Amino acid sequence: MKLCIPVRAPEGLASYVEPYLPYAEHLLFFDTGTREFWHVGLREQDAAAEPPRFDVVLCESFDEATREALAARAIAAFGTAARTAGEAIAEFEEHNAGRGVKTPPETPPGGAHHAAHADISRKMLADALRIAVSSQNRRTITGNAGRCRRFWVYEIRKNRVDGKTLRELTLKETLLSSLPDKDHPLGDVHVMLTGEVSPFLYQRLQYGGIRPFVTEESDPDEAVRLLLEKIAQHQAQ
Repeated sequence: MKLCIPVRAPEGLASYVEPYLPYAEHLLFFDTGTREFWHVGLREQDAAAEPPRFDVVLCESFDEATREALAARAIAAFGTAARTAGEAIAEFEEHNAGRGVKTPPETPPGGAHHAAHADISRKMLADALRIAVSSQNRRTITGNAGRCRRFWVYEIRKNRVDGKTLRELTLKETLLSSLPDKDHPLGDVHVMLTGEVSPFLYQRLQYGGIRPFVTEESDPDEAVRLLLEKIAQHQAQ
């Protein structure tokens, strides 16, 4: 498998990752089978030349046009907040060991698709649903959940809010720095409501068993109410 990583300068596996693919001046290609890597300078390459074939792009952010162009060529997009190409490759291989490559779903993280609501509905009926809402200032919903250190966690019982508690993370526990596993302060959460989810954070939450939803609401209580309302509508169908 060949990986493509946009980088700022051709410095091997120590190259710093360019977070936004269209801004990259260099690409680092890495073959996971042979462990070989090579650079391509985008300014130096002939515009008419066919770029090397690759299977996955590792980058922090993908706009819709870029994602569609990659999908049209059957290229997977893998979100990463790693600083260097070497760290990005190690993260990719760790997350995909034994899994095969998985691309983020076509439905946006905030989409109310059938599978998500069905899964959440089962947890609600089982009296086991917890919803985390990113809220750095404790009043409104935070946009960047990956760096947020304060979350309201709502306990949902029989389709109703049965209370909420504030959970605070250390810098090392933020979602850009750690996986929400069973020992994490958010490890028992099933759903996350936030204002923004990057491809990297989306994958990290999914690996931790947390279903992310994006909301335009600023009030945490109202955002949870609306989500429960949508889930109730799904249950009634």
